[in-house]
Amino acid sequence: MGVAIAVSGYVVFEFARSGEERERAWTESTRQREEEWLKRVGTPARLDLTTFDTVIEIVKAMSPGSDLTTMFYSGAHGGSPFLTESENLKRKELYGLTLELLKRGTIREYKRIICFDNDVLANDPELKSGILRVGEGPGTIDRFVGKHCRVMMETKNCSVYVAPAVFRGILLLYGVDKASITLESADQDAGGRRITGTMLFCDPPNGEIVEQFRQIERATERRMVAVREIRFPEDAAPTANLAAR
Repeated sequence: MGVAIAVSGYVVFEFARSGEERERAWTESTRQREEEWLKRVGTPARLDLTTFDTVIEIVKAMSPGSDLTTMFYSGAHGGSPFLTESENLKRKELYGLTLELLKRGTIREYKRIICFDNDVLANDPELKSGILRVGEGPGTIDRFVGKHCRVMMETKNCSVYVAPAVFRGILLLYGVDKASITLESADQDAGGRRITGTMLFCDPPNGEIVEQFRQIERATERRMVAVREIRFPEDAAPTANLAAR
């Protein structure tokens, strides 16, 4: 009887183990089929209802030697879309990651184009000449973006521009085959705009859509001006103090 029980237990154990192996084999086979399908068909468009997670993920996965272009729309009231504290931390992570990959050579060139409405540019001679101001109101950017742009101007293979807005939103172009746009809404409580999600497009199968975004980039570049100075409110303080004396 002892031998029978032992044998029975061995058979049950072997059956359980073979079932686990079959499950692992099925999982691996499914993964391989999905990868093969993605190679043939491409990555479908994806909607992510988070602020920066998708962008961070795609930047981390960029191929060595790729270019990264950000077209950032500063709305009629200036500044950036409203962000929570946790979203600002994610933004800080994204900016730090981008500069780190640039220094490593993974990102070959990093370009940021800050876009303003035509009437804002027409009535702001400093902005048209490439002077970006940090502050509030039309024609300004927020402090966090201002600091990041200032670091960019001091970093090799980075460039910052201002241009009339062709696309009202935030458009990112990763290498030659990916693009993402932000989805924004009016924030009724805090006022201004709020980012509600990110839409990602890959080529394939969304090559035509990615190319349309590339055309927006080219149309914007035809009218952009290189940023030569970024002014913070405190930058004018010493001059003001001397005048007061």
